[in-house]
Amino acid sequence: MRFSDRMDAIPEYVVARMNRVIAEKRAAGIDVISLGIGDPDLPTPEFVIKRLEQAARNPENHQYPSYWGMLEFRR
Repeated sequence: MRFSDRMDAIPEYVVARMNRVIAEKRAAGIDVISLGIGDPDLPTPEFVIKRLEQAARNPENHQYPSYWGMLEFRR
């Protein structure tokens, strides 16, 4: 499939480029530690999951915030 000239002029997505370069380095035997994207390499701690579940069950959290946001965050 051929894209238009305008589409071809769009630069490569930076994350796609990073992933390609990392894959090339690893294929070359280089140990790469990527700090660029922030994907966790460890499971989420149980206390965090429990707190998220607790917050998700709170009906006060089931609405959009007001236009002005929460006072404690604005401060």
